[in-house]
Amino acid sequence: MTIPKRTNRFYDTSRFGQPQIRVYHKRRIGRRLPRYLLKCGCCEEKLEIYYSDDGLEINGVNGAIDDWREILFPLLLIEKDGDFFIDQRKVEG
Repeated sequence: MTIPKRTNRFYDTSRFGQPQIRVYHKRRIGRRLPRYLLKCGCCEEKLEIYYSDDGLEINGVNGAIDDWREILFPLLLIEKDGDFFIDQRKVEG
């Protein structure tokens, strides 16, 4: 999994017209899982996502990866078709 590099500037509206989410990554340290830290583009609110091979913990809510897919993909307009994931925005428009 690769997350594209971002400038993480505060209140950067150049790409989407809204403040861009600031993304930070920390590697595994000892027994602590690796994580992504997502910060709001216009304030200091944050979201921590710890990940492993079999699960995700998002802001303290732990669950299997397939469970998170079942919840989040419909919100992102992504559907599973066999072994593939389809972006419904590109199919409809």
